[in-house]
Amino acid sequence: MILTLTEAEKRAVKIWAESNIHGGHWGDFDIIVPEEEIILKKLDNTKDNKISINEIEARIILGWSDSTLGIHTMEEASVIKKIKSVLGMNTGMRHLE
Repeated sequence: MILTLTEAEKRAVKIWAESNIHGGHWGDFDIIVPEEEIILKKLDNTKDNKISINEIEARIILGWSDSTLGIHTMEEASVIKKIKSVLGMNTGMRHLE
């Protein structure tokens, strides 16, 4: 899957990653799993702001987005929408009745 991210969107993903990797998804240890490292390298080496990701990497990024506790900047919301779109997930908002 190809995902096109602006520089601001890439920064948002890196902030999520930092929060999750160094912020304690493994407790007090700074452990990075290979998939996470691959995603970060891909973000740093994009050409034309396009990144090739697979489904597992897309889901990891969505997991990272949970670090914002549901409060997203425009860039963050845009990344989430783009990832859900490439995964074929519903991007609409649910309304309570």
